[in-house]
Amino acid sequence: MPSRSNRRTLLSGLCTAGLGGLAGCLSSVPGLDSNDAESGTDVGGTDRTLKLGIMQPLTGRLESLGKPMRNAAELPIKQVRDDVSLDIDSSVVDTETSPSAGVQSAFTLANEGYPMVNGPAAADVTLQATQQVLIPYRTVCCSPSATSPTITSLNDAGLVFRTALSDRLQALVLAQKAANDLGHDSAGILYENNDYGWQLAQAFTRSFQRTHGGTVTSQVPLKGDSSSYDAAIERARTDDPDLLLVIGYPKTGGQVLTDLGADAPEDILVTDGMQEGSLHDEIDYSLDGIRGTAPLVNGPGNQTFTELFKSKYDTEPGAFTPQSYDASAVLLLANAYAGQNDGQAIGSAMPVVTTGDGKEITPDNLAEGIELAAKGEAVTYQGASGSVNFDENGDVTDGVIQYWEFDESASGGIAEIERVSP
Repeated sequence: MPSRSNRRTLLSGLCTAGLGGLAGCLSSVPGLDSNDAESGTDVGGTDRTLKLGIMQPLTGRLESLGKPMRNAAELPIKQVRDDVSLDIDSSVVDTETSPSAGVQSAFTLANEGYPMVNGPAAADVTLQATQQVLIPYRTVCCSPSATSPTITSLNDAGLVFRTALSDRLQALVLAQKAANDLGHDSAGILYENNDYGWQLAQAFTRSFQRTHGGTVTSQVPLKGDSSSYDAAIERARTDDPDLLLVIGYPKTGGQVLTDLGADAPEDILVTDGMQEGSLHDEIDYSLDGIRGTAPLVNGPGNQTFTELFKSKYDTEPGAFTPQSYDASAVLLLANAYAGQNDGQAIGSAMPVVTTGDGKEITPDNLAEGIELAAKGEAVTYQGASGSVNFDENGDVTDGVIQYWEFDESASGGIAEIERVSP
């Protein structure tokens, strides 16, 4: 854990060791010379502006998740704007659930001088946007929903964080429930054709086979947006598995459920990307009883966040919205503590404002936390989604996986079965 050092020690130089051949010396990046990060001006204090970019999928396959996550990302700004002495400048861009669009939107924010970003959302977008733009432009990012294990091993110079749990943990619970709760020893997998789907399929396969002695009979990618996945389903049914695991987003996974129909002979298990109650309205048979897993939201500030979200947007929070709120809150605190709009300094401050014995900050007193951090005081954020403790890879370390099922009579169409510590 980093010590509570003087804020000036957080301010780093422009050429950062560890980027390897990806970016070279960052001072060579166009528009980011040694004068760009307020290096020639006084830093710290409350008479300054915090700059936050927001990258979320407002269109594309994750639109139904991305818009509420965008709202949650903006909520801390709206919540504290009138109660802090600092100004907050924010900008929202649409990643379109597309790696290429994500790269372009990341460049837009970096080029406009935003040193920190809430997002991206999807794992494949995160991997491309960070490696091609955000890391070279020394822009720190905190994704609320990119869960791929690949992100853990990024050579990121301490710039990539996430408030969502790695799918490595979700896969352990998926395999346990497939084998022990549903009682199956064979499974076919239909997975979103991106890093999120592929990595989760691999992690489930390893755990299901090595730990539980099961057999994965097939792994079939869901290629593109399609009006029918009948051919993929037929391939997944090779060797007659007892269980079908569907790793997808609401649009692709919902189409798979539609194509499977109400009389599918296999049990169906789904993942966090499909924890969406609106699927009840989009599929013409009852989904009740279909089970899934997802990282659980159990932070000390969750009740306050839920009340704030419902009051502001007149709707219940959705999947990954607490993580999105926390991503913005931590970034704002880290920027205030670092004392300047420099991504490397903000990245160094991220673990500082989430660990230690400083003043406890939750969504209840976020404005106070930002003011204290701006004065160089020690603060420790405890979030809506969890405690938000980051390890050396920028991953959150504390988490519980929720085992849930579709239930149209439940609030939001989703009912919790139990909570599991991986």
